[in-house]
Amino acid sequence: MKADVSLELFLNSDTAVLGKHIKLLKAIDQTKSITKAAAAIDISYKNAWDCLDFLNNRSKEPLIIRVNGNRKNSGSELSDYAKGLINTYDAILKAQKLFLDELCKSKDISKDALTHLQRMNMKLSARNQLLVKITDIKTGAVNSEVTAKLSNGEKLRATITVESEKNLDLKVGKEVLFIFKAPSVMIGKEDGKGMKLSAANQLKGKVLEAKLGAVNAEVIIEVSNHQKISAIITNESAQEMKINVGDEVVAIIKASNILIGA
Repeated sequence: MKADVSLELFLNSDTAVLGKHIKLLKAIDQTKSITKAAAAIDISYKNAWDCLDFLNNRSKEPLIIRVNGNRKNSGSELSDYAKGLINTYDAILKAQKLFLDELCKSKDISKDALTHLQRMNMKLSARNQLLVKITDIKTGAVNSEVTAKLSNGEKLRATITVESEKNLDLKVGKEVLFIFKAPSVMIGKEDGKGMKLSAANQLKGKVLEAKLGAVNAEVIIEVSNHQKISAIITNESAQEMKINVGDEVVAIIKASNILIGA
């Protein structure tokens, strides 16, 4: 009998690094380019970008380093953290295969025992899933306000029910995910006169990518050293604001639009 399982290496309680992620990181390490890496492993650039966004936004340290300069081959390189992640994954995978080979030599092994070695990974449809650390919790009669900080120290607030706070066992210092959909993100841009808004969450960032669609535009904003936010706004709004790559903007998210995963 032979058996094999897929290895999942967890960055936190529910963020799994899969074989496809490691394959992409290795390709980037070889090609020094996200575009070339995607082509090398036969996936679309968007697929590659989405995978990196998923991991970067939920990782304690950036995985990709943008190489600046005039060198012809300058582009994307792996951080030391990402390289360590690959080495760890490969070492565990090798040990896992050796273990399974020995396990399958036993005549008493059952199919159920092998099946239990596999586990399912839950996927969420919300585009924005940011790893944050709780800094304050204010519990009210019905709702609780949870304040947490990003990797760069900027803070976000989420409003959830008191029951949800208790069920999630939220505490100061605990790392959680702040989850919100791209259409929930508004974008502000200063016009020289300043900008005053009532929303509690106003994250300053830089536009990395802006794409016009049939009706809406998708804007990718870098809000920390490696964490990014995706916003969906109308094409008309994007054109009126003259949003371009490199622009300094403010991502605005209502506290009530943020879900918490723990």
